[in-house]
Amino acid sequence: MIRGFHADVDPAALGRPIQAMISVRLQSHARGQISDFATKVAALPEVLNVFFLAGAVDFYLHIAATSTENLRDFVVVNLSGNPDVALTETNLIFEHLRSGISR
Repeated sequence: MIRGFHADVDPAALGRPIQAMISVRLQSHARGQISDFATKVAALPEVLNVFFLAGAVDFYLHIAATSTENLRDFVVVNLSGNPDVALTETNLIFEHLRSGISR
């Protein structure tokens, strides 16, 4: 039942105060590279979480950036600059409240 424990680290305290959720849709020809894309993007320093989804988009990336310029560069270089990426949409996170529900 328990898959592990983790520390809840504040990205702002580590110099990464800008958090965002970025939806990513891959090109139809890149469907065979889904696993490779996820592995590569998960290794980038800004990436906190990678969510593989069913639906209109393939991934949500939860990232923490040092600045809005760093966020822009992350999207332009790592996503928009990737020929396998068809679409991205970036949403800034204003606040994150962790659920207190225990199951």
